[in-house]
Amino acid sequence: MSASDMNNSREGQRRNPYRFASGFIRSFWAWEYLRRNPLYHAAYMKFHTKPGTAEAAKWSLARFEDPAFDGRVADVFWQRQACRQVLPLTASPQRVVGEGHYFSLDGLRCRVNIYRDGDATHILFSESGRSLQLEISGASDLKNSVLFTSALPAPKLRAARLLAVRRLSDLMTHRCLRPSLYPPERRSARLTRVLQALDGSLAGTSHRDIGIALFGEARIDRDWHHPHNYLRDHVRRAIAYGRNLMEGGYRRLLS
Repeated sequence: MSASDMNNSREGQRRNPYRFASGFIRSFWAWEYLRRNPLYHAAYMKFHTKPGTAEAAKWSLARFEDPAFDGRVADVFWQRQACRQVLPLTASPQRVVGEGHYFSLDGLRCRVNIYRDGDATHILFSESGRSLQLEISGASDLKNSVLFTSALPAPKLRAARLLAVRRLSDLMTHRCLRPSLYPPERRSARLTRVLQALDGSLAGTSHRDIGIALFGEARIDRDWHHPHNYLRDHVRRAIAYGRNLMEGGYRRLLS
């Protein structure tokens, strides 16, 4: 990257500090809203060092993650029951026959995080706002195991499960999470504006200043006192929707 490109990138980040989230998939957006919840912060501080997942499960998590980490660096393990993007697998230490292949983490170029909870092994692959989460039961020696999953999941889960299988197969072939299989959430632009409005509200910023951040000072100076109050209503709705997502609505992004 040239010095000019770097300066332009820094200037763009200064003007829009939320630009990094534009490529996030839905589960990452869910985390961005959950991690802003003050009650989640309190639960994390109280329970994250204790064994067991009962408290984390209240947030649809398999384990607690530090809310200080945004989606680019957080290792967020969702509960399979809450997140249809989690791929359930069974590991079997049987001889490979025909077209089967052993599971291997060797040579992967993405971040890999492993979490074991009782008989289940959770594996999270992450790269540049993309992720794939596995929940594996059965054999504990995954390196010499073959992985199986249902060919006929429940109809409401079918599309997500088949996509997760494609993603896993592609990962094992190319050793990275290729962007073509991880399209950004189509509502990213709206979710970004809502997140920005929520952050302003949590920080105690006035609605007018939130409006300036969303629409620019010139437009707010011109239209803030418009008789129809459409800009004020937009800010109020964005804040309300952000709080709804933060306080539990984020689960809709997982289901």
